[in-house]
Amino acid sequence: MTSCCWGCTAFLSIAHPRHPPPAPQYHPTTTPSGFQGSDYPLARFYHFDNELRKIHRELDSFDGRKEQERCQKLIEKLRRYQSHVMNILWTIVRISVPEETRACRQYREKFPEELSGDHMSGPLWFGAECLAAGSSVLNREDQSDELRPRARHINKVMETVRAKLRKQCLRDVTVYPSDLVDTLRWFDYNWAEFEYSYVSRMCTIITPEQLFNQHLVTVLFSETTATAIKENLITEDQMTAYDPQLMLAIPRLSILRGLLQDNGGILDLSQDVSRIPEYFRPHVPVLLDVKKLLEELSKSNLRTLKVCLASSIDPSDDSDPSVLHCLYLTISGIADQMISNHAKDLRQMLQSTFKMNQPQVITSPELISSSSKRDDLGITSMDCIEPSSSSRAGDQCSDTEPRIRSQLREDAPPWVPDCEVSRCTLCNDNFTLIKRKHHCRYCGKIFCYNCTSNSGILPFTKSAVRMCDVCYEYYTTITQQENSSRPS
Repeated sequence: MTSCCWGCTAFLSIAHPRHPPPAPQYHPTTTPSGFQGSDYPLARFYHFDNELRKIHRELDSFDGRKEQERCQKLIEKLRRYQSHVMNILWTIVRISVPEETRACRQYREKFPEELSGDHMSGPLWFGAECLAAGSSVLNREDQSDELRPRARHINKVMETVRAKLRKQCLRDVTVYPSDLVDTLRWFDYNWAEFEYSYVSRMCTIITPEQLFNQHLVTVLFSETTATAIKENLITEDQMTAYDPQLMLAIPRLSILRGLLQDNGGILDLSQDVSRIPEYFRPHVPVLLDVKKLLEELSKSNLRTLKVCLASSIDPSDDSDPSVLHCLYLTISGIADQMISNHAKDLRQMLQSTFKMNQPQVITSPELISSSSKRDDLGITSMDCIEPSSSSRAGDQCSDTEPRIRSQLREDAPPWVPDCEVSRCTLCNDNFTLIKRKHHCRYCGKIFCYNCTSNSGILPFTKSAVRMCDVCYEYYTTITQQENSSRPS
């Protein structure tokens, strides 16, 4: 039996489930005229949901065990259309349900970075159907049995929401009645509960203790960085440029700072070992020896050690090479092993450290208000969304008329080459090994992850794609304006 890429022990059970999900309430043979090419989210939902139901019916029409190749192709197609439907569904939720009334998703901070986001909704839906059909996920029988009732419930919730959305599509694709909004909010809360239950059982997520330790180490990193800048061990230019050398220097200097602190600090070796963060715990015996040597160092040698740790220069040529050389190698070895063994955690902690210690530079009066007024930032960055030339002039001259008048572009823009950009187009942060480049699919420009965290379905895409904050604001404004202005 072939297993799917999400670990289900038998994807063929989708075609002939032992416990089938609720039967679809609608079985239309044709799509209403105009729905397939429409830009309205409800109309697009109807089209993709209709295609999804066709796939379900085809899977139920033959024996998947006899036609495995055909079944596998249909399963792959099923998963693609489930992702399309979920992406459109989240677009509808964002448009119709006020953000303050939606389910809290702070739990995603505990998730692995690659699993944090609405883009996982399609695979999660597929996993729910597999569980409801009797399959096990990732060969974890106990966890799968615990999740099975929730999976059956979320499948019923999905059928209810899909049925209501389809009914509304047949009435008016431009309106979201209050009863539909209530249903979408109910779906949002149920989905958040299922998402947390599924991921927390099937993946290794961070515990409260681990999260607390991460915060402690991040504070140590940040305090060390601030002190190192004051002592001229590292420079603000290095911080601004996200110098890769700091990825080594900050953990090394932080270990030194932690050992030199008075009792009660994060590296207080007199406390119970279980209270020391797991990043340092395996090295406690060695750290005890290092602490004894540090207590015997003179101020000049201590300064030399700090300079060497910050610059990765071995102090073998100094006046007391034996002790300094030993301390340098030991501290560097512990820090480097931390980076190797906990690469993902260290990357997140270093990212936070860089953000907290960036020099505050105000280059123009406009930037002062941009942090509190998003519209100012949008006006100065209107080249991202490239409106027509006539609307640009009006946007710059009038504060009372709508700022955005142009329609959404119909074709994908050319992408700015990676080699031409070293800073985020929006926040102006430098790109580094840990701050990567991301293209906005609407304007084609390059931004950091934080400035491209939104997504939406564009006229030239079949699913939700990444957009920068400015283009996303433009996209949602145009969508809402068109939905309200078009006749029903």
